[in-house]
Amino acid sequence: MGHLLNEPIRAEHDPSGRLTAYEWRGSRYAVDEVLKTYGSSPDALVYRVRINGDDGVAIAELSRDADRWRIRHLFSA
Repeated sequence: MGHLLNEPIRAEHDPSGRLTAYEWRGSRYAVDEVLKTYGSSPDALVYRVRINGDDGVAIAELSRDADRWRIRHLFSA
């Protein structure tokens, strides 16, 4: 079961603009793989990603609206 969060995060990108990591609640999480992307416009998308952090591997659902990023859900992997 996932946890509904809807909290802001600080996203990190590589030089080509690809999401590589994010910071949330004082911890940094590396994005290992983008599993799915969905949404109706390029500026408002939802990303389901496999992440790796201090707590291990998990699945996170992140949303982006322009340059504002949020973590929506967090699932154990």
